[in-house]
Amino acid sequence: MKTLIVYDTEGNIIFAQSNANESCEIIIEDIPDGKQIKKVDTSISPNRPIFEDIPKSELELLKEQVNNLAQANAELTSIVAMGNTNA
Repeated sequence: MKTLIVYDTEGNIIFAQSNANESCEIIIEDIPDGKQIKKVDTSISPNRPIFEDIPKSELELLKEQVNNLAQANAELTSIVAMGNTNA
């Protein structure tokens, strides 16, 4: 079984995958913060990775929702307080 093995200069295995295709290419690239690799653009030479935003986690989405609700609550409280001073 063909296996792709990626290793460092000291022989430590970084990655191994079975059923590897015989023709493999590699790119060593810095990935920008908040991004992940979507695919590799093979229409240009040298081939370049295409990045996309890392999707927000469920926790991040919930934190945003809590912040939005807190802001809406503060605005509503302000509106109600102003209504009471005009009476």
